Amino acid sequence: MKKFLAIVLALTMLAALGATAFADDVVAVDKPMEWSFACSATDNTCWADMGRQFGQYLSDRTDGKITVTVYAQDQLTAGNQQEGIQAVIDGSTDMCAHSNLIMSGFDQRLNVVSLPFIFESTDDVDALLGAGGAGYEALAPIVEGLGLHLLGIAENGFRHVTNSKHEIKSPADMEGLKIRIPNTAVLTYAYGDWGSNWQIANWGEVYTALQQGTYDGQENPLPTADGGSISDVQSFCTYWTGVYDCIFFCMNQDLYDSLSPELQALVDEAGAWAAAQQRQLEREGDQVVIDKWTEAGVTFTYLNDEQVKAFQDASANVADEWSATCVKDYGFSEDQMAELISVFTK
Repeated sequence: MKKFLAIVLALTMLAALGATAFADDVVAVDKPMEWSFACSATDNTCWADMGRQFGQYLSDRTDGKITVTVYAQDQLTAGNQQEGIQAVIDGSTDMCAHSNLIMSGFDQRLNVVSLPFIFESTDDVDALLGAGGAGYEALAPIVEGLGLHLLGIAENGFRHVTNSKHEIKSPADMEGLKIRIPNTAVLTYAYGDWGSNWQIANWGEVYTALQQGTYDGQENPLPTADGGSISDVQSFCTYWTGVYDCIFFCMNQDLYDSLSPELQALVDEAGAWAAAQQRQLEREGDQVVIDKWTEAGVTFTYLNDEQVKAFQDASANVADEWSATCVKDYGFSEDQMAELISVFTK
């Protein structure tokens, strides 16, 4: 793990140089291999770009012997994200990139990164989830315990709240709003404590439901929301750090174990590089979407410290509520949960 983390740190520092930084060092591969990469986001997002960049990196370094085919929106499993992850665990798909909120269906502890307001900025994110960070080291064994090899932690980002009714500046403004959220306990507790009438639905159903008024709003990172054309059916966006969402970039463990040590090192190198590129693209994408949506008439709301504190106070018990659920329903010990939460809430 230490050797891998050192590689990740070095690659993050070199990311700006591009994939050609290592192009002269070719790794021998006995026979051609074509790997499949699945992700839940649309093909026009940096999630899919991460798979393509990973594949190009490997192709450049193996004289074209390794190629990667990207299957966006979990095409291989008819759009089902949970089955998309299971397919990589089983080995019918080679790699995947999925949100911690979806991965938590296999281990609820992965939701810890989405506890309310545990990150104030992307600098906080990088300190905990970047190479050598305490959060990375706490999460990697959990992911790998599922039968997956962790190639890198990428970024879905802070999940910003949109709605069609009015600006949200306080929990009182969220009172009664029908906000679509993914099916995960952390968010049900948070949005319940903030006063919303939260609703659970698959992402593919959200646009039509917002358009028809079935829901008043939704919450997602801006590039994901923009990929779903959410600005067409929403008028207001609260841009905040209330909930964060990472992406676990994984490979089937048996496939990884079958590779030569040299090829394993290259795969780890490529995964770390592609994840670093994706994080940067995701963050740059926020401002692009803000400019685009503002021009389209969406009102952006930015909370001051007092307003943030009101939301923090309202959701102060979420960590305890979620931890109790993990102990009661999923069999984790109180000590396990307390130790994990402390990594992210010191």
